[in-house]
Amino acid sequence: MTGTTTVLLLILAFSAAASGLATVSEGNLQFAIDTAVFDIGAGDTLLLEVYQEVDVAQFSVDSDGMCLFTTEITLSSSAGDTLAWDIWNTPLEWRESGSAVNCGLLPVLEGDWTVSVRMTDVANGIQGVAVRQLSVERPEHLSDVELARTIMPAAQGSVNTLLKGNLIVFPAASTRFSIPGESMIYTYQELYALGGAEILRYSRLLDSESVPVFARPPDAISIPSGMETIALIDSLDLSVVREPGLYSLSITYTLNGDTIGTVTKPMVVEVFIPAVSSPAVNDFTTRELAGFSILLTQEEGVLYNRLDEDAQVLYYDNYWNARPGEHGGYLDRSRVVDRRFPSLGNQGWETDMGRVYLIFGEPDEVEADPFSTTQAPYEIWYYYDAEQESFVFADLMGNGNFIQIFSSVEGEVSYPNWQSMLQNVNNGGGTTMDLVDEYF
Repeated sequence: MTGTTTVLLLILAFSAAASGLATVSEGNLQFAIDTAVFDIGAGDTLLLEVYQEVDVAQFSVDSDGMCLFTTEITLSSSAGDTLAWDIWNTPLEWRESGSAVNCGLLPVLEGDWTVSVRMTDVANGIQGVAVRQLSVERPEHLSDVELARTIMPAAQGSVNTLLKGNLIVFPAASTRFSIPGESMIYTYQELYALGGAEILRYSRLLDSESVPVFARPPDAISIPSGMETIALIDSLDLSVVREPGLYSLSITYTLNGDTIGTVTKPMVVEVFIPAVSSPAVNDFTTRELAGFSILLTQEEGVLYNRLDEDAQVLYYDNYWNARPGEHGGYLDRSRVVDRRFPSLGNQGWETDMGRVYLIFGEPDEVEADPFSTTQAPYEIWYYYDAEQESFVFADLMGNGNFIQIFSSVEGEVSYPNWQSMLQNVNNGGGTTMDLVDEYF
C-alpha cells in the first residue's frame, strides 16, 4: 500500500466524524481537494478557491522524464446548472515521491453548490473525480481558514496561482500532516470590515473530542483605520501531538471582550515514532564502504584514501566499533541514499542531497517548490537540533540534479546570494557550473 493510499484511507475514515476535511477522489487517479471562500468586494460575488493535491508518481512519464495532466473544475447548482467552469494542463517533472499542488479560482454566490474536480493523465487517459457539496454564506468578518504547508515571499512579477498579495501559500489540500516531518503548519485567513479595531486572536489545537491539546496566549492585532480587508498568516507547532488521529484548529477573535466569530478547521495528523535499537556489538555482516569517507574529517579522509582495500575495511570496522550502536543507522541512511538520490549517472552518495542525508539523516522539515515557472525548483532541508541548521538545494538546469547552494553549517558550500540564483530560470543552455560561476 502506498503512502498516498494510506493518507486517503485515513481521510475517508475520519470524514464521517468531521466536515471540512479534504474530499478524496474516486477512480483510478487518486487525489484530494479542499476549498475556501473569500470576499473579494465584488457585490454578491465571492471567490471560491479549490485546492488539489496529487501524488506525482501516479502519472505516466515520457522519455524526457516529464508528465502531463489536465484538471477540470465545475461549479454547479443542485438543479445541475453550471455557474463556473475552468480547465488547464499541468506539465511537470516526474518524481518517484512528492506531490503536485494546484489551485483553481471560481466566482461563487451564496447558496448550496456542488464542486466537481476531474483530473486526467493525458498520456493514458486515467482519471479520478472528486465531488464536494458546498453551502456558501457571505462572511461577515471572517473568511474560511486555508491550511498550508509553507508560506514564502513571491518573486517580483510572479503569476503563480498560489499567490496571495506578495506571498505564495502552498495549501495542504489533503488536510493531512505527518509528524515529525511536518512539525509546523501554516494558516491563511482574511478579516473584513474591522478597520480601526483592536482585536484578540485565540488559537487552539483540539483533539477528536474537542479537548485542547495546545492553547496559545492571545495575539493582539491592530487593524488600521479604513482597512476593509486584511490578510493574516500564522503558524502552529504540531510537535505537541503524541497520538495519530483527527484534530482541529480552532481560531476565535474577540473585540472588547465580545466574540466576533470562531472558525474551526479539521485535519488528520499522522505520528511516526522511529524505532530505537539497543546498542549492540557490530558484527559487520554488511559493510557499506561506498560513501563512507564522506563521514570523515579532511585529514581522516586523506589517510583513508591512501589505504589499500584490506586496510580500508579495518579502518571502517575500527571507526564503527568506536561508535557502538551507530553502524545500523549508517547502513539505513546508505540504503535510502542509494534509492532516493542518484542523479545524472552519479550514485546517491555522490550527489549533494545524498551526501547531506548520509551525514545528517532525514531532515526534520522540508520546504519544497518543484513547480514554479518563475524560479528554479528548490528544496530547503531543516534540522531542528541545538543549532537549527538548514540546507538549500536547487535544480538550476531543470534536469533533476539538485546542487547545494546554501547551508548554515560552517564549512559547507554556501553562496552568499543564493536567493538570486533561484530566480535564474534555465532555458536549457549551459551547464550547472556555468550558472554557479555567474555569481562570482
